[in-house]
Amino acid sequence: MKIFKLSLPILSCVLLAAHFSRVQNDWFALACLVFPFILLSKKEWVMRIFQVFLLFGGAIWIERTIALVRMRQRIGGSWVRLAIILGVVALFTIFSAAVFSNKKIRAIFKKGVAPPTHSRSARCRSFGGVISKVCRKNKVSEGISKKGFPGSTLPAVISCIVTAVILSIVQMKVKTPVILLLERFLPGAGWVEVMALALYAGWITEKLIDPQKTSLVRSRIWTLFSIVFFTQLLLGVAGLEKLLMTGKLHLPVPALIIAGPLFRGEGFFMLILFGATILLVGPAWCSFLCYIGAWDNLAAGAKKTPSILPPWRHALRQRILALVVIAAILLRVFGAPGLLAVILAAVFGLLGVAIMVIFSRKSGAMVHCITYCPIGLAANWLGRISPFRLRITDNCTECGACRPACRYEALTAADIEKRKPGLTCTLCGDCITRCKENALEFKFLKMKPGTARCVFIVMAASLHAIFLGAARL
Repeated sequence: MKIFKLSLPILSCVLLAAHFSRVQNDWFALACLVFPFILLSKKEWVMRIFQVFLLFGGAIWIERTIALVRMRQRIGGSWVRLAIILGVVALFTIFSAAVFSNKKIRAIFKKGVAPPTHSRSARCRSFGGVISKVCRKNKVSEGISKKGFPGSTLPAVISCIVTAVILSIVQMKVKTPVILLLERFLPGAGWVEVMALALYAGWITEKLIDPQKTSLVRSRIWTLFSIVFFTQLLLGVAGLEKLLMTGKLHLPVPALIIAGPLFRGEGFFMLILFGATILLVGPAWCSFLCYIGAWDNLAAGAKKTPSILPPWRHALRQRILALVVIAAILLRVFGAPGLLAVILAAVFGLLGVAIMVIFSRKSGAMVHCITYCPIGLAANWLGRISPFRLRITDNCTECGACRPACRYEALTAADIEKRKPGLTCTLCGDCITRCKENALEFKFLKMKPGTARCVFIVMAASLHAIFLGAARL
């Protein structure tokens, strides 16, 4: 009986594939045929995404029915039978989404949900009221469990939908240059990439929600983004120019996000993208999205416990930012050749790599990011615009257990005493699990801490997936 019921939504996907094949959208047809295979993961959020997909498919059938009926009416042809047939297909597709409301079917997709835990001190917190219902029903805690974190379904679904919507807009509206990689090589295949990245966003959201896994997962997906970014760059330089967004080479030095537009007087795309990211997730640009920062993270990870850096590093980074801005303006004013600007930028970037290799590895702190990188300082300053914050509550006993987890040196003894993370905090969240008193928590507007953390992870995971598909030189 279960197999029969699951065959209904699968058949709906096949019918959608036939429709897209008929209108010569072969890639979307292929995506519809492949999509049912995600059910093999047996995750609850995947089941919910499948429901959304079927409802979207039903909307497509309804739109198609209306369009064909109007066309038949204009030419004076019969349309009643056509309307009945396609209407039945639309209703069948929508009805097949309701299959997943069956208790026995839902039970199949409970794999990965954390078992109930009973903690007297832990508190249930909500994500738009949904997680709180789960907590009350199962008497589970928000507490930190090695087996998982309850309530990851809704955030994963939202991340998947947000990523799909934004990348779909990119796929449909941005034509010159073509952003999505598959679309460049295989016209129409961009829709497959949209679907894949949307599912990827949901998957990593599910992983990031678990506090015990956040640090490891964040580090891995950040490294993955950097590898993809620089692999595309190297292949583009080697001759595959389609891998370069504009077909022109730009040095991958974060400082050029600011210095480049100041020197050229144009090319503000990356600066606008950077600003939009800061508004959405604050300084998390430096812990989730910076293609160079992932290197510094790996270098600092060579030492288990970070050392304390000298206090003059703050002033040094401010001077470096000022120097980069002034140098870019002077080069433009005096009409310096582009080659000179490229050489200076390359030297600046290579010096930054040397700092990672030598000082970050030795100290265990991300010296490049918090002492040398000017865009990092800009992210810290501008990040105050974003309402996301990491808060130290009065539960803090100043034990210092959280300090070794912070590679950005934002939890010094003075910061903890003031109950406020330092300016260099990037909202990475690595410190949260270290506190036995649950004194570290996310803050966003007037939301509860658990809700604020979920919203932040949804935003960060969605942006990561979008950048993975769209951010290249």
